[in-house]
Amino acid sequence: MANEPRDFVAIAKDYAKRAANPKNRKQFGIWMRLAGRRFLDDLKRATKAQGAPFYFDEWHANDVCLFAEDLPHVEGVWDTPTIVLHESHIFFLVQLFGFRKQDGTRRFTTALFAIARKNAKSTLAAIIGLYCQNCEGENGPQVITGATTGQQARIVFKVAKTMVEKTADLRSAFGLEAFANAIASYNNGGTYKPINAKASTQDGLNPSCTILDEIHAHKNHDLLNVLKSAAGARRNPLFLYLTTEGYANPGPWEEEREFAKKVLRGLIEADHYLAVYYAVDEKDDDLGTEADDDFDESAWRKANPLMDVNPILLDEIRKAAIEAKDKPGQHAEFKIKRLNRPSAVAQGWVNITKWRECKGAVDLEWLRKYPCTGGLDLSSTTDLTSFRLVWDIEGFIYTHGWRFVPAMAVRKRTQRGLIPYAGWVLKGLLIESGVEAIDYAPIEKVIIDANEQFNLQAVGYDGWNASQTVQRLNAAGVNMQQFIQGPRSYHPAMQALEVAYLNGRFAFGQDPILNWNASNVIARQDANLNNAPDKKRAPEKIDDFSALLMGIGAGQVEKPRTPDYKMIVI
Repeated sequence: MANEPRDFVAIAKDYAKRAANPKNRKQFGIWMRLAGRRFLDDLKRATKAQGAPFYFDEWHANDVCLFAEDLPHVEGVWDTPTIVLHESHIFFLVQLFGFRKQDGTRRFTTALFAIARKNAKSTLAAIIGLYCQNCEGENGPQVITGATTGQQARIVFKVAKTMVEKTADLRSAFGLEAFANAIASYNNGGTYKPINAKASTQDGLNPSCTILDEIHAHKNHDLLNVLKSAAGARRNPLFLYLTTEGYANPGPWEEEREFAKKVLRGLIEADHYLAVYYAVDEKDDDLGTEADDDFDESAWRKANPLMDVNPILLDEIRKAAIEAKDKPGQHAEFKIKRLNRPSAVAQGWVNITKWRECKGAVDLEWLRKYPCTGGLDLSSTTDLTSFRLVWDIEGFIYTHGWRFVPAMAVRKRTQRGLIPYAGWVLKGLLIESGVEAIDYAPIEKVIIDANEQFNLQAVGYDGWNASQTVQRLNAAGVNMQQFIQGPRSYHPAMQALEVAYLNGRFAFGQDPILNWNASNVIARQDANLNNAPDKKRAPEKIDDFSALLMGIGAGQVEKPRTPDYKMIVI
């Protein structure tokens, strides 16, 4: 008698509960604790009587896992002829295919699975590719496995191809035939192919499922951009990113990683995006985590969930650790590949936990009777421009802002599927102004209107590219004050803001754009330990936060400073 199929949904729920439990922080890193909590919260959202943007379907969640466990092992010697999914993989699959939009398609159209090497991510990717090719009702599905090289792209493809070759029932059920460079599915006119990163050769594709392997190694966005634009006609697309950490480069991985972490922290609402990120912990006062010791064996499972069930993997990590201790050149490789640790970790300046506790509303009608100042950041002509008003009422800071982007920036951001510019435009949080580049006329009108409606004392601005705008605003009666871009100018404003938000004396209406910008801020210091936001090191936009600081700075009375030594007259 065949064994009863497992209840994969129950396994995923139990895994999420254990991951989210702070008592299990020795086993689960912070990002998996947050991933577990997000899953449990999303299940509650999905069961609301009305208004939920998605629902959870146990049949779909179980079906993909049943499909996976009918597939054969491809490499190694195992106790069973077919795959037995580890609970970490079940956790991912149940979410990816169980949550559905109201039209029945998958909720998640983008998914990240980041994990240390040798934790079966290629096998997981091959399973997902075959399932999307054959079981999602897609007409003429195109499954693409892409990577920086053809050889890397063929790793996932080869696993899927071998599964097809070894499983006659699979071939018969879906009309599959495996070729050297493709898997054809005759029942639905589909294909499964590997491609490399020569983006210029990828025209004509219409992928329904795109698997980008080792996305950390991509040195630019070219292949990703081509595939994103090519999938525009698909009703139920999937972009699956699999990776182990890598060395820093200008490609899409750093942006993708930071976006995923912000989704897990709830800083960005992205219902289309699934993030599962296994890694040892770094020191982070905001998150309340301490850095794990690279050579603490008990911490390795945070990046290697298969370690407890695969003694070979544990033995490989132990041997790599021995060499890393005595060979400095191999230590960095050990941290990155075995612990899934980023090659460089930049700490944000804002304590986001404290920041998000400032949930006070901003009542513009009430604030009209109080004087205010403004900040204007025109630092980008092709993306975000920000104007903010700031009120400092007995040490309690209130702020309200207007943000502007050209229409092209909205389209590009929408294609990349990360920051929800289009959604912000629909909600009125972001104003389209111009097509290819910012049109300054609507921005100037907003500032002039604010000057007439509020008791606006002065507007601090960044002098870069602002001369004509400033001239027109001054002529309209707005008191414009140039804010010098450097630590000496920014430091007093940063101090005032820090004191306010850490003490709960700051209100910004939980504005999601300001939330996002605040999470991107990295500070630089001068020789006197004065701080300023560092736009070069910031992983993403901080223009709205800079406008806030300039607004605060414009309202501060400059205190007398001790003159420089050379200027002292005796």
